[in-house]
Amino acid sequence: MQTPRTLPRGSLAALSLVHALVLAPAAYLLPWPAFTVFTLLAGGTALGHLTTAALAILGSPWRGLAWRITSFLSLGFLGYLTYASLGSGLYVNMLYEGVGTAILAAAIAAWCVGALFLLPLSLWGISATGGFTVRRPRAMSKLGVTSIVIGIVLLAVAMATDASAARGRLHVHDPGEAIDATIRSALGDLPASPAPPEKASPSLFTRFPVSCPEAVHQHVGVTLFLTFLVRSGGTTVPQLVCLQRGDLAQAALAARETLANEQAFGAAVVDVVLSSRALPDAGPLLGPVVMRPGIEGICDRERCLMPWQLFALDAFTEAGNVSALQAELGVTSAALRKHLGSAAGSFDGLDAFVSRSYLLQEDRAVVPLRHLRAGPRPLDAPTFDGAIRDAASFVVSSQVKDGRFRYTVQPFTAEVSFDNFSVPRQAGTTLALCDAAAFAAKAKDSARASLGFLRGLVQNHGQRGGVVFPKGRRTRAPLGNTALSLIAFLSCRHVVGNEYDETIERLARTLLVMQREDGGFTPAWDPATGEAIAGRDPLYAAGQAVFALVLWEGSVGDGLAREGGLGAAIDKAMAYYAGPYWDIPLRDFFYLEENWHCLAARAALGHHRRDAYERFCIDYMTMKSRFIQSPDSGVDPDHVGSYAFGHVFPPHHAATAGFSEGLAAAIALKRARGESSVAMERTMRWALAYLLRHQWRDDNCFMCTRKLRITGGFSENAASPIVRIDFVQHAMSGILHGGRTLGMVP
Repeated sequence: MQTPRTLPRGSLAALSLVHALVLAPAAYLLPWPAFTVFTLLAGGTALGHLTTAALAILGSPWRGLAWRITSFLSLGFLGYLTYASLGSGLYVNMLYEGVGTAILAAAIAAWCVGALFLLPLSLWGISATGGFTVRRPRAMSKLGVTSIVIGIVLLAVAMATDASAARGRLHVHDPGEAIDATIRSALGDLPASPAPPEKASPSLFTRFPVSCPEAVHQHVGVTLFLTFLVRSGGTTVPQLVCLQRGDLAQAALAARETLANEQAFGAAVVDVVLSSRALPDAGPLLGPVVMRPGIEGICDRERCLMPWQLFALDAFTEAGNVSALQAELGVTSAALRKHLGSAAGSFDGLDAFVSRSYLLQEDRAVVPLRHLRAGPRPLDAPTFDGAIRDAASFVVSSQVKDGRFRYTVQPFTAEVSFDNFSVPRQAGTTLALCDAAAFAAKAKDSARASLGFLRGLVQNHGQRGGVVFPKGRRTRAPLGNTALSLIAFLSCRHVVGNEYDETIERLARTLLVMQREDGGFTPAWDPATGEAIAGRDPLYAAGQAVFALVLWEGSVGDGLAREGGLGAAIDKAMAYYAGPYWDIPLRDFFYLEENWHCLAARAALGHHRRDAYERFCIDYMTMKSRFIQSPDSGVDPDHVGSYAFGHVFPPHHAATAGFSEGLAAAIALKRARGESSVAMERTMRWALAYLLRHQWRDDNCFMCTRKLRITGGFSENAASPIVRIDFVQHAMSGILHGGRTLGMVP
């Protein structure tokens, strides 16, 4: 043991201060709740380190005692972190198949960081101030060892108990096929249901919870939820009932009797509770992922909401939505209780349940459901044709009088929004619609209206023009606005004719002015001066600029004027983006979003090929293919084929759609180069199967609002229902061009 005089001062003060500066903000910022065990321990340890640092700076002999107390407190904090991170990781590993392993690995990694940060200074402090024994070494040594052993055992028991709680209670012991057979036997021979008197069949969706005779988690027997349409007050409305019986056969027969007695109309949905579990009093580490999105429902004693209700209410993204990272961060107890109409509180007292769902169609055919979907669709020409037609019709129906496309729609409540409108989304949607013009009767009128809107945003300077939104309120035209609008004008010429050629030439000349000497592009153009505004390459927009110039060059001779130096400008751009633009060691591992360069390289195949630029696209898509979830990757079967960085968060449909667009271009490049595209075609099949499975179509939109067209759209993912216009734009293009590479689309 060192004496107070020989204890370190400067190094101790510096290290203690570093620990205090890390732990204090962590205590304040990290937990979502205002007060938690984490807050108490992290804050107390931070205070101890701050006290130790102050005493060390002053040279006080009391610094040894402060250091010793803080060291033991730090070990206690590490013990809590062990329980919180590893216990939570084990729990989620038991809860999620495939996904849980990744979360457990992340929890272990988080624990390692905490241990490496806390242990060295703590062990040094205990050793420097007398070790684990100060008086009566032998007795204290035995007591210390015994305490450590007991602590480890208790910690292991606590973590194992928490982990086993994830398994919950099994209510139906039959395998899935037997459950299917029981439901079909009870309901499949019912007479066909009469259609509702209304012209359009009402939606089955209801936002209100249903009450059961007993708490689902406590019920000895089987719980079955039945959703159907009935007449009430002269209108047809959805009704949700809870049926509890001794076994599945009795519950299914009760559902049959209910449908007959209530004189139900149209389709119905059956949810059989397979298992349930009491949610733990989850803290900030476990809370957001304590429920499986789209798979589990929730009950507060007898009052319950179905998994599809929570999905429709966007309850699986309440904890946080980091749009830049496309990360939905899960549930909160406050939001769940609000949707249930129960008093505020923690997760404690709430029960989650897993159900097996069925759609009872109007002809009384029984179709198993998962995530409100009936399963994989065949990769054949009729499927692709219907998917593209529905997507194009959705886009056309989303347009308003001034030519804009609405930004978002909630498919169950019909809430729409034009917030966050952007020119690139408008132009990109117009481009996609013109590509798919043969699949929508009103595509020409819709494209002309959108192009007219875009033309109205052009601000001119001499013979050049740039797209500014809102027009007249800004003094700069962003590169993406101008480039992607030019792509839309050029891509739609075969649909609307040459009425926008003057606008095309103005925008194209502006892009030439915006090109830098190295071949890259400036981020904006000033309509007041006619000069480019210097700055760094904007993400996405540079590839759009190359694509636009390539399309312009390809259209020359068809009535469009050619600007001098156009070919040299394209050469310079292709050389830059295939070379110095990404000439860093990271190129061997990862690229940013470069899909538009792939589309540009494909468009240039007929008239402006450059080997290095084509290779840039192929390398990029080869890298991205590593993130496609294959059938043997261990993900949820509904997520096979998705583009995802891991199993933790539900994959975004738009990310898979954008990947499919780029991959279709890369396959075209490989074929033109005489290279094998077999591996890419296999990946394309997985990705397209994923997109086709998750599109809203007539056979799975029974919960969708009837006030607006939803069929053809794509929700954000399996956790969030919001349909955004750019989700549909990219998915339609991915299915169209991907289907062409597979020979499914003419």
